[in-house]
Amino acid sequence: MAILTAGEKLDDNGKPIPGTGFEYESDGHVAELLSQTVGPIVSQPITGEWIITLVDGKENNGEFGRALVIFSPGNLGPPEHYHPNYVEKFEIISGEFIFLVDGKEQRAGPGDKLTVEKGVRHGWRCVGDDYGVVIGEAWPLARIAEVVSTLFGMAHEGKLTSKGQPKFLHAMLIGREYSDDTVFTSPPPFILSIMTTVFAPLARLLGYKATEPRYLEEEFWEKHVNQLAK
Repeated sequence: MAILTAGEKLDDNGKPIPGTGFEYESDGHVAELLSQTVGPIVSQPITGEWIITLVDGKENNGEFGRALVIFSPGNLGPPEHYHPNYVEKFEIISGEFIFLVDGKEQRAGPGDKLTVEKGVRHGWRCVGDDYGVVIGEAWPLARIAEVVSTLFGMAHEGKLTSKGQPKFLHAMLIGREYSDDTVFTSPPPFILSIMTTVFAPLARLLGYKATEPRYLEEEFWEKHVNQLAK
């Protein structure tokens, strides 16, 4: 058995930057899952997250999407949010998590499964000293891949804050564009709706974009993230 590393951020010369990837055992379950991936490694270098597609929703008419998600130890996860139009399912492969679902905390470890219905507030964080590995699904696929690729791509281009969040005007535009997919609960959604209605047009006038097509292209991620050997 060997300990392998993948997903490192690449420097300007295309060389992996030590300490920026994730580790896994060469003959373990994570390695087996990685062998099944059908897309590039997409990473968030500020917070330490990696997502790799296992089932592309484009191949099943958007019925569902499945991805392998890896969190660095201590990752705080996303702010509390909900999805108006789809169900999320989680299966913990390794590591320990605390999920906050509808205001209630619950611990989850290897083998545990969790379903979050549409419209239910939730969030999570990776606790302990190990990488957290999860299989995540969205039923139906909706636009979650666009949301993730946009925010992660912005992180690689230095467009997010030190906490990994969009700056105010950009956040207002993204929140408006993807309000049918993901709604954050702070500030309260009705206040956020007013704010995005007011500020999103200003953001557009100033040249901000909700997403960039390049974030959805495999070439972008091959340039910024050390990929698995083909």
